[in-house]
Amino acid sequence: MSQFVIRVAAIAVVLISAVSCRHDPASPPPPFGLVVDTDKLQYSLAVDRIARVTLTNHSIRPVYLPMDVYVVCERRRDGDWADAFAWFSVDGVAPSFAIAPSEIQTDEFQLWFYVLTPGTYRFRYFVYADGGVTSLLPIEERVSPPFVIVP
Repeated sequence: MSQFVIRVAAIAVVLISAVSCRHDPASPPPPFGLVVDTDKLQYSLAVDRIARVTLTNHSIRPVYLPMDVYVVCERRRDGDWADAFAWFSVDGVAPSFAIAPSEIQTDEFQLWFYVLTPGTYRFRYFVYADGGVTSLLPIEERVSPPFVIVP
């Protein structure tokens, strides 16, 4: 076999390998590795004043929160998440701010002021893959586990 044929065959193998390693656009993108959690799974309106929610970026890339409302509290009503409400918003000169890899964003929710009705609740963040806040991450990566508020 000539050197030319061997080189062409080697180049073909490399090109075929490169094409087969591409990400299939029809498949879902890899998860970002975000974790949303609360400091408790149950709060009492009679005892607890504040619920703390954290967003932890366990990925190797930054994620972005909008300069606006970036977290809401939702109540479970008739099996669906409803009544989403924000308790603050942020303002700045850019459309977003970054949460770097391994960084934690903690927010405090004043139970005594915003919750009048016991029930099941969760927190939902608005987290984007890009600083221009055009690519919202999947909801599964942006919500806390449900928690219960009792009287």
